[in-house]
Amino acid sequence: MRKWIGGLGLVLLAAMAGRVWGQEQKSFASLMAEAEQLWYADDYAGSNRVLDQAIKLDPNRAESYWRKARNLYDQAEAIPRDQKPPKEELVKRYQEIIALGEKCMALDPRDGNCTLWKGIGLGRKGSTQGVLNSLGQIKELEAVMLKTIALKPTYRAEQGKASALSDAYAVLGQFYRVVPDWRILSLIFGARGDLEKSVAMNQKAVELEPKRIEHNKELGISLICYGQKEDQPEKIEEGKKILRGIASLPVIKPSDKIDLEHAQMLLADPSLACGYQRDAQQEQSEAAFKKTQQKP
Repeated sequence: MRKWIGGLGLVLLAAMAGRVWGQEQKSFASLMAEAEQLWYADDYAGSNRVLDQAIKLDPNRAESYWRKARNLYDQAEAIPRDQKPPKEELVKRYQEIIALGEKCMALDPRDGNCTLWKGIGLGRKGSTQGVLNSLGQIKELEAVMLKTIALKPTYRAEQGKASALSDAYAVLGQFYRVVPDWRILSLIFGARGDLEKSVAMNQKAVELEPKRIEHNKELGISLICYGQKEDQPEKIEEGKKILRGIASLPVIKPSDKIDLEHAQMLLADPSLACGYQRDAQQEQSEAAFKKTQQKP
């Protein structure tokens, strides 16, 4: 009898533990849903407050960290170029995004959302400091974004406002356009730009999310740059046609309004295409690169 009662007690304890675990699971899931809703409403600070609750509840879930990185990024991207905070403040923000991505990767190395946000943090840190001042990071950035694509993350927000795999292709599309294609960069830093890859990556992003203003804008710009560098005026015209067409696409995030303005800026001055990034125009001259190599 005593043995039977003891066995029953273990069963009851297991059942109670299962209910508690189920409640924790549901609580974490509900926090993720709330954080997503706030992010979708562009309330990034509110979303991060909820994510901090989720991290307190369970600090070992990777999802909280990449979502927090995304909030920090989107908050900065919604600020027009001429109203950006000081460079030092932005670099600090992007360092935090990188750290969140790395924490996420440590918790779940197979989650492509983690590698995506580390890569995005690296990219924006580099463009803030200036691409020619950040060439030491290009090999790591390329590798982490290629890993994201290999992991094939499936996350997609409503309306495609964020779509992990297409966003990864778009980041690489920008990378291969903005980083110069000089052979010496491969020898010194292990990576370099490639305009054919830039166009191909941006095309893949648009195939996955054809209504995203950002992805279409980046494809148009890469085509213009490619046409200029390869003396193919038909590519320039193809890129301009895409830039003119994005006005008909739905605005689903604050940075879309900036991208619409920048599309008009690029149509007015296509010479900006190769060094264009939303946050800052990038220097791409070999003379400027040689100066960076001569610094003590």
